[in-house]
Amino acid sequence: MSLTASGQISMSDIRTELGDSGSISLKEASDGTIATINTQNDSADRPDGNAPHAMTEFYNYDHDLAGTSWSVADNTSVNIAGFPGDTEVSNKDAQMTVSNGSGGTSCSVSTTGGPFGTFTLAISSSGDPGFNGTGNSGTGFISTSSANSNSKFTGHNSGTRFIRTRWAHSPSNKDGTGAYTLTLTNNGVGATVTGTITFQGGGGGFGFCIYENIPVNLKEGTANIHDLDVGDMIMSYNWETGQEEEVEIQQIEKILHDNLYKIMLSDPNDKTEGEELKELILTEDHPVYKEDGSMVSEDPSRTAANYDLEAASIQPNDLLKVLDGKYYAQVHRLEGFPKKHWTYTILTKNNNFYANGVLVHSELT
Repeated sequence: MSLTASGQISMSDIRTELGDSGSISLKEASDGTIATINTQNDSADRPDGNAPHAMTEFYNYDHDLAGTSWSVADNTSVNIAGFPGDTEVSNKDAQMTVSNGSGGTSCSVSTTGGPFGTFTLAISSSGDPGFNGTGNSGTGFISTSSANSNSKFTGHNSGTRFIRTRWAHSPSNKDGTGAYTLTLTNNGVGATVTGTITFQGGGGGFGFCIYENIPVNLKEGTANIHDLDVGDMIMSYNWETGQEEEVEIQQIEKILHDNLYKIMLSDPNDKTEGEELKELILTEDHPVYKEDGSMVSEDPSRTAANYDLEAASIQPNDLLKVLDGKYYAQVHRLEGFPKKHWTYTILTKNNNFYANGVLVHSELT
């Protein structure tokens, strides 16, 4: 418990705060003879050890004050990606919690790899600021200099700040790839938010191509991409053994895409009336496996250019390879899927996985 911040203070008060029970002098109390002065206190809240000594130097002194520390969650792989010239928001928010802070929090950002553009961040004290930056009373996207004068940081000495990051890629014909580190500092103690910056054309090298709401097939049932992580087990096809198998996720990637389309699939073995169609939503260049092992996509030229994979143009009545190997799904029709959406892909040892029961290529190597 700290000493009083003003008014009357006695040597008995100081002795008790220092944990001593004998007779002490002000010099012994001030210079560390009785007990080492706790420098976790601000310099204004502790004796400086130099003569002349004054009892008022002990105002607000807390001998047991713990040091400033950070605890963090989701502060790595806070990635930002899009097409050249876009302004995009990170794929998730970082949660940064400080304890026993003093003097408020400040931030700075650095980049590697040479991405052109402008960095901003959104800060909330109650939850994810979201893609617009204003969710949960967020600040909206502001510069680091503005963040350093914002009350969400200047008054932040304990508790959590939820942070979304954003990158505006400009000019669009300059390098849009690299990485960033956002450093938060409180009382000289730092914590970081890190992520990649990837703004490239045509999806080349991204490997993100399945609409995020299309489920991934597990040995038992399915899972949403948001519930999966590296190391989880999913279903894949081993072309060497000719068998479906459960494999480990080696990598997961997400990005926003606006070149998606929808494949409506029917079961050629289903002779009942009013059959329910299955849908697969993916980018135009994402290759899908046919029953014979060849691949098809909506835009074979981009499949070849982006991933060096050979694919034919997908057509109605094509038969696609599906899980369980008992039958194949037939392409009923193709539909557009406008606007920009989050997409994903997964890397496995077989370079493929099942999305909503259909075997698709990973596009990651």
